[in-house]
Amino acid sequence: MKLILVIDRDDDIGRKAKVKTPVVGRENCLNAAIKLALSDPEDSDVNAIFQAVKLYDELKNAEVAIVSGDEAVGVVSDTKIAKELDELKKLVKAESVIVVTDGSEDEFVLPIVSSRFKIDGVSRVVVKQSRTIESTYYLIRKLFEDPKIARATLAPLGLILVVYAILTLTGKSYMAAGGVLLIFGLYMILKAYGMENYVEKVMENLKKSLQEGKITFITNLTAILILIAGLIQGFNEFWKVYTQPVAAGIIILVTSFVYGAVWWIVGASLFVSFGRILDNLIEGKSVRRMLASPFFIISAGLLFYGSSVLILSWSGYFEELQRKAISDFLYSIFGAILLSLIGVFISRTK
Repeated sequence: MKLILVIDRDDDIGRKAKVKTPVVGRENCLNAAIKLALSDPEDSDVNAIFQAVKLYDELKNAEVAIVSGDEAVGVVSDTKIAKELDELKKLVKAESVIVVTDGSEDEFVLPIVSSRFKIDGVSRVVVKQSRTIESTYYLIRKLFEDPKIARATLAPLGLILVVYAILTLTGKSYMAAGGVLLIFGLYMILKAYGMENYVEKVMENLKKSLQEGKITFITNLTAILILIAGLIQGFNEFWKVYTQPVAAGIIILVTSFVYGAVWWIVGASLFVSFGRILDNLIEGKSVRRMLASPFFIISAGLLFYGSSVLILSWSGYFEELQRKAISDFLYSIFGAILLSLIGVFISRTK
């Protein structure tokens, strides 16, 4: 038996049509497609499901099914898809599959499918569009209205424009190009390590703390402002080194940024930690384990600061650091170890 498989990686069918997957059978798949079309007629997964049913009608000894992932595209969604594929393998004794996709991110899960079924083919569904200026404008507008696309494109673009405008208005237009590159570089790092979900979670927690009237709203907001100030200070130190007559290496440039920003970042982290401690105290919850966090945060700050001072003292760009580099580095290590031990002692004290 051959299985015609539709994959909805971001779970549009579950979120919009409230359909539980896996869906097996022609009638069930048609009903799911109709529900999804009624909830969002422009969703490309609708066309993928109808294409799968069409292939099912053309083939003999076949079955059609739909599996879906999760809105949090990535490990979470792919794990859910793998689980549903295992269920399908038990329900449908298929020897091979034909995967039907809308040509988007759904195809990233093909290795998961191939680890469970032999893939005979992939059918990509592309919706025919009118090639007029109006339809192009409409398509672009709809793309930007999609929350996922808007967060991935408009947010960094908006931040870049804001930084460029601030530096230009404050008479530091010579720093604008560097500021834009810094923001773009930070965004690429966040994307590379999947940290954009963490940023979204922070913003969601900030919104939630405001709605629930928690202290963390003020402390988190303060932390964000301190973090922004720290990034600016770090960039100032970076720029001082970058504009020196003798070019600095990438290690010195990165270290100069760390040197300027480290204590601001530590301060922001402490505000977040203290906010959580205060909220738990107000709610009558235990804060014993949380009390260790500030000690570990300061310990990390000491290590980064001491290391940055030592590295920059070798560069020759910071003469004032050369006289105290070794002592600061040793004191930082000693202080970090001492504070870490205090943190461990507090976290393990009953």
